[in-house]
Amino acid sequence: KWMHKLKWLNFTLFHLKKHAIASYYAYFLGKIRQDFSHFYSRPIYAKVSKSFKKVLKMEKKTFSSHISNQMNRNLEDLFNHILEMGGLVESQLESVIIALGNGDVKKAKEVIRFDKIINQAEQEIDRLCAKVLARQQPTASDLRLILSTIRIAMDLERMGDEISKLAKLVIKFNSGEVKVCSQFSGYYELVDISTRSLEMLKITLNAFARVSIDDALIILEEEESIDQVYAQACQSVTQQFKVDSESVESLLAVFSALRASERLSDHATNIMESIIYLVKGKDIRSMNQEKLQSFLEGLTQESLAEDS
Repeated sequence: KWMHKLKWLNFTLFHLKKHAIASYYAYFLGKIRQDFSHFYSRPIYAKVSKSFKKVLKMEKKTFSSHISNQMNRNLEDLFNHILEMGGLVESQLESVIIALGNGDVKKAKEVIRFDKIINQAEQEIDRLCAKVLARQQPTASDLRLILSTIRIAMDLERMGDEISKLAKLVIKFNSGEVKVCSQFSGYYELVDISTRSLEMLKITLNAFARVSIDDALIILEEEESIDQVYAQACQSVTQQFKVDSESVESLLAVFSALRASERLSDHATNIMESIIYLVKGKDIRSMNQEKLQSFLEGLTQESLAEDS
């Protein structure tokens, strides 16, 4: 009986499509982040870790202390869905970076098809948020979680759209009709920005899993650095416009891809802003760069004062 079940399972897994396998990969990646968050939320580790001098976070159990078990399950599902959707986008971005480096058209087409799964994930999160608002009575902290979840899901979905634009560039430049992408100015900056945006996404997803904002300054500084790389790349592409008038269409495609990769870092920053709103209840989207820097530094000083 068990051998029959095992054979059936192997047969089923063998016939899963690649995008379905990627979905399971993202699911397990989300689960790993949950385990990671439990590990780093241990008070004893927060005291001894050199990289986590003071963990600026709110307790995740805040969202699971309701009398209603259904409410607890719904809020836990919101956490899980965001982590799983984040895992999907992370997997998609990793794939497009590989496709950019290798000119892999097949992988680029998979990335574009994969975008439909990310859109469905956002719709599921919207449905769950509407269900919680309609059937339960969320507290103030619950409402912050729901609003933050909706905003994060929107940014993740838009990241998926920008990643699809990068995949389309790979297909365009490896169709045999134009030059290889690496021959154009801005290509190496494109790969650099995409790779750094991937690291930003990983940091923000880990921050959400821990309900922590102690990496907010890192994200802010990295976003500013990427803006500088983007500006330099645009200048180099503009210079090539002047000397290579025959490649105007291709250079415009590079411009579009550079903009898409830079937008990835913007969305990762937006996700961190949503996490700050979740933890501190402060909407920092309207703050200019100086006020935002001052606010985050103030949080760091406040945590150090509490620690001493």
